[in-house]
Amino acid sequence: MARHPLTPGYVVRPIPRARQPVLDRLTSASRRFQVHALVELDVTAAKEGLQRSEQSVSWTGFVIATVARAVAQHPEVNARRAGNRILYFDQVDVGATVERETDGRVVLDIATLKQADRMSGAQITQVLREAKYGAPPAHDPSALTAALVRLPGPLRRAAIRLAATRPDVSATFGPAVGVTSIGMFGHGWGWAIPVAPLTLIVTVGSVVERPTVREGLVVARSMLPLTLSFDHAVIDGAPAARFTETLRALTETAAVLAPSPPVELREATR
Repeated sequence: MARHPLTPGYVVRPIPRARQPVLDRLTSASRRFQVHALVELDVTAAKEGLQRSEQSVSWTGFVIATVARAVAQHPEVNARRAGNRILYFDQVDVGATVERETDGRVVLDIATLKQADRMSGAQITQVLREAKYGAPPAHDPSALTAALVRLPGPLRRAAIRLAATRPDVSATFGPAVGVTSIGMFGHGWGWAIPVAPLTLIVTVGSVVERPTVREGLVVARSMLPLTLSFDHAVIDGAPAARFTETLRALTETAAVLAPSPPVELREATR
């Protein structure tokens, strides 16, 4: 049948197989109950600290290091639902989205920062830089994953939901905490689409100068917008609020940029 002259041309391609896990996680997240908190933090001290730092620390590296330390103080955030049970992780791992160029196209990858609460902002920045510009990691699927990918969509997602009810399987799904940055898209706020199995997602905006009141005077301060998305099945409002206040305090004091005390002092204060 002849095509209408006003119909634009197009090419039909199948969804890449590598994209299927992302679609499955998005489908799973649609069954969750998310609570979002919009906060704007004063990062004037952090901006000055980053400028003085002898090491290269990106804003994303600073935020991830700060988030990880806040999570370490509130272990109830570092958890995941597994059926009718909740599993609590004993170390703070953080997943961060990274864009990399592969075969002439830009793809989204996840860099997992192990024990991020023990890493400096500079160390995290270096890991993210290597994930973005270094050799692409090998994502060799396990035999189980390869078998799941071959299943029809409804069966595959049902199998994943069933497997996620087992704590020993759910624990292998990666970190419970994720950080994604939208600052490169321009000024302002934003929020990430919830993706299972993340319990907490921190969406980082871009730093902007805003007029604020300090000691009765209107002054310009550097402000960083964050969106915190919590899985309400795991975290209630009060724990989420306490975590948010700890994150605010650590961010606005630029605590992760402070020099670490000598080992002797740390031992003496234990």
